[in-house]
Amino acid sequence: MNKTFDIIVVGAGVSGCEVALILAKNKKNVCLIEKQYVGGTCLNEGCIPAKNFLQSAEFFKKSSHYTESICKFDLNRLKQNTTKLIEDQRVGLINKLKNSKVDIYFESVESIVGDSVKLKDRNYTLKAKHIILASGSIHKEHPELKVNKKEIISSKEVFELEQIPESILIVGGGAIGCEFASFFNSFDCKVDIVEFANNLISQEDEDISKALKREFEKSNINIYLNSHISEHKIINNQVETIIKTKNTDIAKRYDKILISIGREPNSSYLDRDIYKLDNKFVQTNDDLSLVDHSHIYAIGDIIKTPALAHIGQYEARVVACNILTNQKLKAKRYFPSVVFSFPQVGSIGNSDRYLKNNNIDFKVKKYFFKSSSKARIKNDNSGFIKILYDPSSYQLLGASIIGVDATELIHQLLIALDNNITIKDLSKTIFAHPTLSESIFDTIAST
Repeated sequence: MNKTFDIIVVGAGVSGCEVALILAKNKKNVCLIEKQYVGGTCLNEGCIPAKNFLQSAEFFKKSSHYTESICKFDLNRLKQNTTKLIEDQRVGLINKLKNSKVDIYFESVESIVGDSVKLKDRNYTLKAKHIILASGSIHKEHPELKVNKKEIISSKEVFELEQIPESILIVGGGAIGCEFASFFNSFDCKVDIVEFANNLISQEDEDISKALKREFEKSNINIYLNSHISEHKIINNQVETIIKTKNTDIAKRYDKILISIGREPNSSYLDRDIYKLDNKFVQTNDDLSLVDHSHIYAIGDIIKTPALAHIGQYEARVVACNILTNQKLKAKRYFPSVVFSFPQVGSIGNSDRYLKNNNIDFKVKKYFFKSSSKARIKNDNSGFIKILYDPSSYQLLGASIIGVDATELIHQLLIALDNNITIKDLSKTIFAHPTLSESIFDTIAST
């Protein structure tokens, strides 16, 4: 059986739903194919449940500042709350899609050839003038530590735990690993991190990475950089490991090991030769159309842009505009990077490492939250704001924040960067007192 649409979208994650809704609202006949749940990794086992868990952890961690008796933490109640949050958002998303007259097929894609998409579980071939690949990513397997969903888990199984373990080793010190380290540490779980690189969140400014390491160590999180697991074995529901560092081998035992070494594109349904995959990534032109297949577009984790939900949403808007208007827009350069660890991290633009490596002249402005009244009121005055700017034009080149509400504050500087507002212009703005936002003014006031 064949059926024809204007556009077929493969994958109903954040980016797939966004592009389907935009196109459907503009009178296009849209088909959305999803093998399991709408909302993708972000809603069902990533951003949303993780941040809900972290919000509870933050309340619990800070509760001793406001009351002598720490409130009791109920993991089962948190899981129920998270499940309801996910289900409510799923229902809302499905209703939006149905109200926009998007056809939804809960199927797996077997193959894509030309303008045809073959479904795996039924004798259907769907055709369309345009096809949009938004199939996201899957958990990246560790070469030695295989997930068994008991002692060795992925981020997905965190949300299924029956109790907080007494000890956990997190393999991978990127954003996800650091967020889960913050979560478990808040409940007196003994947390270690082993990271192959020489920094935590190594894509961030080096000052930020070092500051996060210091704050983690203050919270009794052990961090092993330039290290890896050389041996492991499961004994009596625990994992015995050998952590190989630069200088020595360390034997330790944990209740759980969490594998958090990233994700990889979900592109197995694409013929590698036809679509010229690059290490499972789909290669695109500047307008996000596929190389040699201009009627097919790709957005989100399946392409080599940062694997962030908000990047996927932006790419969805770019592709929708290109299909609707034939403008051939290019994806923008600047985007916020955020980590919901304790303390939080936010960054935009260029790091000082990038500027130094490219011989770009710049100056640095720094402000420490220990001078902020509002940060002290919130009992969270660690960290700082770091702003990089051109000394001749005062143009903002990049910024990083580590500390209280960094994931919110960074967007004020993103607006300035995106709209070519100089730090001199920004310093003329009146910020309310006492607020965390006035810390941005304090950072640049002497410019």
